[in-house]
Amino acid sequence: MKEEPERQEYGEYVIESFLGKGSIGKVWLARHRRFGRRVALKTVHLEHKFEDDSDRDEFYKRLQREAELCGAMQHPNIVTLYDVGYDDELVSYLATEYVDGESLLARLRRTRPLPLNEALSIAADLLRGLTYAHSKGIIHRDIKPANILLTSEGQAKIADFGVARPLHSSLTATRSLVGTPNYMSPEQVRTTPVSPRSDLFSAGVVMYEMLTGVKPFGSPDLSGILYNVVNHDPALATEVNPSVPEPLAQIVAKLLEKRPENRYGSAAEALAELDAVLREPDTALAVSSQTIASAPHDATSPLTTVNDTVEPLPPSIARRPIHAALFWIITLLLASGLGASVVLLRQLAEREKPTAEIHPTLVERTETKQRELAAAREHVRAGRYAEGITAYDTLLARHPETLIAHQERDEAKRLLEAATPKAEVTKVAKRPSTEVAEEKKEPEPEKKPSRWQRFKRWWKEGPQEPAKEKPKS
Repeated sequence: MKEEPERQEYGEYVIESFLGKGSIGKVWLARHRRFGRRVALKTVHLEHKFEDDSDRDEFYKRLQREAELCGAMQHPNIVTLYDVGYDDELVSYLATEYVDGESLLARLRRTRPLPLNEALSIAADLLRGLTYAHSKGIIHRDIKPANILLTSEGQAKIADFGVARPLHSSLTATRSLVGTPNYMSPEQVRTTPVSPRSDLFSAGVVMYEMLTGVKPFGSPDLSGILYNVVNHDPALATEVNPSVPEPLAQIVAKLLEKRPENRYGSAAEALAELDAVLREPDTALAVSSQTIASAPHDATSPLTTVNDTVEPLPPSIARRPIHAALFWIITLLLASGLGASVVLLRQLAEREKPTAEIHPTLVERTETKQRELAAAREHVRAGRYAEGITAYDTLLARHPETLIAHQERDEAKRLLEAATPKAEVTKVAKRPSTEVAEEKKEPEPEKKPSRWQRFKRWWKEGPQEPAKEKPKS
């Protein structure tokens, strides 16, 4: 379905086509009426309703503050904010740099994992951009492949600071999850205060996915993802993809530490260690052994470039002339392929999911489930298997989809069965059936003699005197 803008012009910008959806609304390709410069125009269009005017005012104050901060950032690895538009003194659109390329999300959909040199070039650009943003006191809070744009030259740029926040913001924080679940830091999931190290955790998730092709905290359901982010330690990247050198895997593992203080102190520190590791002979050899062309990056970059040479073609091929008709056929085929690629990229952009803002009810539900799981495990660790099984049953009655609870309950049942002694059966000797029959036999009641028997007795013994009754006392 083709997207149509609410209006064709926003200030000095004329809408040309639909690009996708962002965290605060829709994104359009637009052109400045006088300068002719193309921009990515992000219109503010919120799908959820505010509970009251104070929430609405707070949102627009935050958006205004973030626009001011982002407008002051000028860095080759950050998408530049050119202009801010207003309607009735409220921000209505943001005009940002248009990147003629694709997102890292679209790139990963085509190739998983990425070639090592390409992944490291993108990782270095990402860390450079974060170093600059953090130096300006800005935390992005939603680093993910969809928010990393790749130019046609291979340079990476951080985009969509729509949920960014000043480091020392005085704006009231709502108790809700802000970000994208697979790339959130543990402190974001817990809805505790975040620092620049939260962005480093998200950058580590992106690097892990580029190097291995898998998400480190993936799960079929949202509650499983949030649980894994807080509790699960993924395997080293080199264990998932053996072509990843061990030192690089250790850098990613440090970025993914659960406690912020155990991560790198800054993005600059992580970038410096990445550069130092790449300068080591063994690592450089491992990287250069992959027959790929290095993605170009800034000449002032501290990141080492390896294996950027291309072998020349054999003279018999290099000097062979191309017929004019064949040249034009190839040109037309390339042009049609480029047009199809543009359409495909737009379709992929439309399918990219915007940032998730998760309701506090789900936060509370997830925290309750984690507490109940912890209580059940504590019973089992203490040897109280029956109590643990009861706790698991209570949890599963409300959350039957929790696979880990099913598995742990089965294990607790196995432990309970192993710990319970088997009941001893006392054997009783069987008594003879005749003896039992005699015990059961009861005396037969005395039968009253028949009339014939009484006559015979009278004939034989004569008449009998009746028994005298005892006198009554």
